[in-house]
Amino acid sequence: MKKYLILILVGLLILIIPIKLTAASFVTAESAILIDAETGEIFYRKNIHQPRPPASTTKIMTGILAIETGNLSDEVTASLEAAHEGGSSIYLTAGEKLTLKEMIYGLLVKSGNDAAVAIAQYIGGSVENFAAMMNFKAKQVGAKNTNFQNPNGLPQEGHLTTAYDLSQIARYALENDFFAQVVATPKKRISWPKHSWDRILKNTNKLLTRCDFVTGVKTGYTRAAGRCLVAAAEQGDRKLISVVLKSNQLWQDSLNLLHYGFDNFNKKCIVKKGAILDQVEIANQKLNLKAAKNAFQIVKNEREIKLQKKIKYKDNVKLPVLEGEKLGELILYDQKNELVDKIDLVADRRVELATGSRFWQEILTGIQIYF
Repeated sequence: MKKYLILILVGLLILIIPIKLTAASFVTAESAILIDAETGEIFYRKNIHQPRPPASTTKIMTGILAIETGNLSDEVTASLEAAHEGGSSIYLTAGEKLTLKEMIYGLLVKSGNDAAVAIAQYIGGSVENFAAMMNFKAKQVGAKNTNFQNPNGLPQEGHLTTAYDLSQIARYALENDFFAQVVATPKKRISWPKHSWDRILKNTNKLLTRCDFVTGVKTGYTRAAGRCLVAAAEQGDRKLISVVLKSNQLWQDSLNLLHYGFDNFNKKCIVKKGAILDQVEIANQKLNLKAAKNAFQIVKNEREIKLQKKIKYKDNVKLPVLEGEKLGELILYDQKNELVDKIDLVADRRVELATGSRFWQEILTGIQIYF
């Protein structure tokens, strides 16, 4: 009996260890991607540019557009069309008024298709006009293979996006503090006119309550799209975004990707803000150029960082040079000659004109003003 128990334990270890080490290979989704939210670097890809119906992950774009172009305190009136929209709902009735802020919570927390239509009509005047706004914004944020036909993701011919495009839309949207706050909310209470109680909205993203490092973003499901999830997560100073489309194991696929990213990649500082990176001579005076910001690179564990650098100097530098003035730029490339970062090089101190030069410059300036 003891022998059998040992064999069982060994078997379990064999099963568990590879899953942890190669978690991302166990992704059932038809399309999937994992990116670093800060740099946009891709850590995992599977059919990332394949157009697919996105279901309610569409509402990421609807939400960020509403936040950016609307007034959160404005009242939004639900039309008959919005109230009769099928699928997931916050049970709006025709003529009901909620603030835009409440509508956005209804959209992104409870995934209300009715709230999506109400928002689209408030912002764009019509669903069709709002869809055009969505597509314009999608291209602006780098989503090049996306075509939205409606604000909620209900099945409609030509309503398609990709795992890559959704990752770019989510990455952009999460830079907005209010959007990030909404999609991280597990439960929200909003008003319910003509009722003696409020609406209680429960987030459709179950990972928010199952994992302490998940911070968003949006679920989706239709028969055509299958089960979809755009997820965001944070650990320390790392932020990741995963997208899975048409997944057989929605939650596990997303967790496998996020764990893979946190377990196998690290964020390393490659340039420290204030570090002296070069020295130039101006008016016979030596001037140090320092980095204006920190620069980081995401690298696979234990991989050595190898970078190429190029410095561009500012043309026609005029005295006096002010402390902190940009005099150049450090450009960093990786081994594949792909851009890693650009860092402004700034003066570490002020450089004045020499006394004689300043005297003649003042004389010349006076002459120019006089004539």
